[in-house]
Amino acid sequence: MRSLKQQQGMTAIGWLIVLLLIVVIALLVIKIMPMYLNTFKVSSALNSLKTDVTVQGKSALEIKKMLINRFDIDMLQVITPDEIDVTRGDHAYNVHVGHEFKEPLITNLYITLVVDEAVDIPMQQ
Repeated sequence: MRSLKQQQGMTAIGWLIVLLLIVVIALLVIKIMPMYLNTFKVSSALNSLKTDVTVQGKSALEIKKMLINRFDIDMLQVITPDEIDVTRGDHAYNVHVGHEFKEPLITNLYITLVVDEAVDIPMQQ
């Protein structure tokens, strides 16, 4: 057994394992962050639509077009009009956005992030 004075730091294999872990974590962050930021764009567009006073008195189709325009401004072209549902309730329109962000990680291994957001927009009385 060696004394403490003769032991000096990590071996080359130890450094390779540490570097491999750093690379794997960096790859995951690079793949996940854009999808995660897009979920914030969806929720902020829905919340701004809810607080917009010009929305009141609009039809369901007009509300859907306004939301699509907000997604275009935020450069969020991955969400299609088919993934946006605007339904009329008794006293409010329910605007629902459902989308699945999918990024390939390695060959057939994917990272998936599901967005399922909804807001109620009151109708004009």
